[in-house]
Amino acid sequence: METKIRKLSVNKILFILIFLSSFLLNAQNDSIQKSKLKTFFSSIDLGADLKSRYIWRGINLGGHTASIQPFIEYNFAKGWEIGVWGAYSFGEQPNQEVDIYIGYTTPDERLNFTFTNYFFPDYSLRNNHYFDFSSDSGHVFELMGTYFPFKKVPLSFSVATNFYGADKQIDEEGNPLDKQSFSTYIEADYSTSLATVGLDFFIAGVVNNRGKYYGDEENAFINIGMTASRAIKITDRFSLPVDASLIFNPDQGNIFVVFGISI
Repeated sequence: METKIRKLSVNKILFILIFLSSFLLNAQNDSIQKSKLKTFFSSIDLGADLKSRYIWRGINLGGHTASIQPFIEYNFAKGWEIGVWGAYSFGEQPNQEVDIYIGYTTPDERLNFTFTNYFFPDYSLRNNHYFDFSSDSGHVFELMGTYFPFKKVPLSFSVATNFYGADKQIDEEGNPLDKQSFSTYIEADYSTSLATVGLDFFIAGVVNNRGKYYGDEENAFINIGMTASRAIKITDRFSLPVDASLIFNPDQGNIFVVFGISI
């Protein structure tokens, strides 16, 4: 009788263990599937670039000092992204930059649209009135489209237009008018590589620049040059991305060499 009871107890224990193992395995599989589903539909990225100068579209926006440019980006659904990007100079220059953007890339990855809200706060002020979105505020709204016409040729064309905010037409005396300038930046870009170095060549200009947002001329070439980039191996698990750019602005007669590190 005692032997039967022991056998029964052992059988019960084995049954409970098998049941618990099956439950935990199913729970683990379910967790893995949910994790894969979450990774497929969404991801978050953050980092920063350290630039020797902040040169944007051929224009010096960083003064005479280096610039730290942090970002946070959230990718959700399929092809959608939203993020915030900033630029902060190390010198005594109060005007910095904070941009919020949202973008969409088509499934074939040949067409991208990005809406950006540019804002240039002055941190010497107590209140920059960020939530003032009137047409004469410090915000500039831009819509940009980028198109890759060829599947096997890394050539792209981008068009970006300011359609709202602090890019107004000006009169002959330089006074802003109550009319949007709709300044439009157009760029052609070609990417390739040589050994372990990535090469990016670009040529760009501006049209309809009646508010002098991009310089003095209404129509001009403002951004011509190239960027070389590579990853320097630090350890078996970590490499440090670095880049160097040669940038020429024909309209302003300026030339820049910019070095950058990404983390």
